[in-house]
Amino acid sequence: MKLIIANWKSHKNQQTALEWLTTFKQSKIHNPESSIIIAPPMSLLSIVKNNLPEEVSLAVQDISPFPAGKYTGAVSSQNLEGLDIKYVIVGHSERRRYFHETHNDIANKVAQCIEANITPIVCVDDEYISSQAAAIKQEHLSKCVVAYEELSAIGSGKNMPVEKVQEVFEQIKKYFGETKLIYGGSVDASNVQDYLDICDGVLVGTASLDVNDFVAMI
Repeated sequence: MKLIIANWKSHKNQQTALEWLTTFKQSKIHNPESSIIIAPPMSLLSIVKNNLPEEVSLAVQDISPFPAGKYTGAVSSQNLEGLDIKYVIVGHSERRRYFHETHNDIANKVAQCIEANITPIVCVDDEYISSQAAAIKQEHLSKCVVAYEELSAIGSGKNMPVEKVQEVFEQIKKYFGETKLIYGGSVDASNVQDYLDICDGVLVGTASLDVNDFVAMI
């Protein structure tokens, strides 16, 4: 089963999310070979959950590295209970760059996910695959989905050549072992099949914001 993950980042409000979801449901998508996953901003989780087709899963874009407690502004795994969250994106390059998250921060988030029976999607670039894997507990590695993000490709419209992605996947396997591997970085309807032919799914940013673009990709 291929994973097609829509990462809305910090886009959309209640009205635009509802418009997206209404059009998406009207499209009557049927793709039994893929698992469709939507990762909206935290504030839109309930409205998205209540308006998703039942075959579509819900993800979040981040999680606290700490359990529930005195951590103002953090969203713990306990806060997500009852929302049927299947996946959490952790270590996205934008979190590392703008929020200064470390490999240890991300390892702690992985641990919180696994304790809550949520699958972490760990984002890595080829420069720090080994160091990120080393920070994560050995017994947690096989429970992760690993997303390769080439920094120069994210949001640029310049996707990475498939051959380069395959090379990086071999490095990821060396340190993470046998786990699901996905690609993220300027994926759209024109190139998505190339990546699905070599891996377990795609992490889609810009092309997921317009519902028609996302439907075309599926």
